[in-house]
Amino acid sequence: MFDLMEATVKPLMLNHKVLEVAYELYLEASQSSYPVINLQALSRKTGKSLLECRNAIVEANRLGRFPNCALES
Repeated sequence: MFDLMEATVKPLMLNHKVLEVAYELYLEASQSSYPVINLQALSRKTGKSLLECRNAIVEANRLGRFPNCALES
């Protein structure tokens, strides 16, 4: 029961501003086998730290978002 609740609530806890901008950068990246998201650009656009940006993307990736992406700083 707890696993179901966690799976439902966890996506809501992710930083949506970071994820929206990250998705824009993901779409702008060349669609090679691993599109690259630049963490510094993401940090500048959102005002969040590099670590917060990285953690939001990694957590979203665990939930199936940003498949096969690479991060650079």
